[in-house]
Amino acid sequence: MKKIVFVVLFLLISIGAVEKSVRSLESTEDILEVDETQELSIIQAIELAYSPALKWNKDAQLLDAINIDLDKPGKSIGSNGKRKHWNIAFGVPDTNKFFLVTIHNGKIDMINDLTNKGDTPYPKKEFIQMKDIKYDSPELLRRALKMGGIYPGKDWAKGYNFMLKKDTERNINLILVIGWNSDQTKMKSVGFNITTGEYIPPQI
Repeated sequence: MKKIVFVVLFLLISIGAVEKSVRSLESTEDILEVDETQELSIIQAIELAYSPALKWNKDAQLLDAINIDLDKPGKSIGSNGKRKHWNIAFGVPDTNKFFLVTIHNGKIDMINDLTNKGDTPYPKKEFIQMKDIKYDSPELLRRALKMGGIYPGKDWAKGYNFMLKKDTERNINLILVIGWNSDQTKMKSVGFNITTGEYIPPQI
């Protein structure tokens, strides 16, 4: 991941691809009630996905995690830092092995070995260790909202979206809280180091 803008584009492409293949927050008091039994934070989603990944390959490690935009439009989507639908990607360092766990409604829905012969091996520096994930999406969303200027999407990339990926240029385990500006004309993201909780400004 070279620039945060590329990461956001990756989010948009992932959202579109999954939808095809499968089929303003004015105040925190204004949030509607949601069924949290089906929603997972980013750490919960990764922990759920890790078991089948290790069954696939005992050396599997986390590459990235991203929520999927499958929710029906609603004011409260992602406003508690949790989502119902996730894609969690794993690989094996220094190989081209790739494994995807898809979570729908808080449960594992699909597991796929997507290894392709011609793919370039994934270097060790691209992987994220669970021990280095110290902060979760609900807390980091609260921090992003306190900073201001980020609002939930209404019709597409709905609510607040979350993505975890290794920023190899800065050697940071980076989580992005992704939303929109106030008039819904431009996507906005706030980055944090998920190991230290430090705010990471976007690379321009």
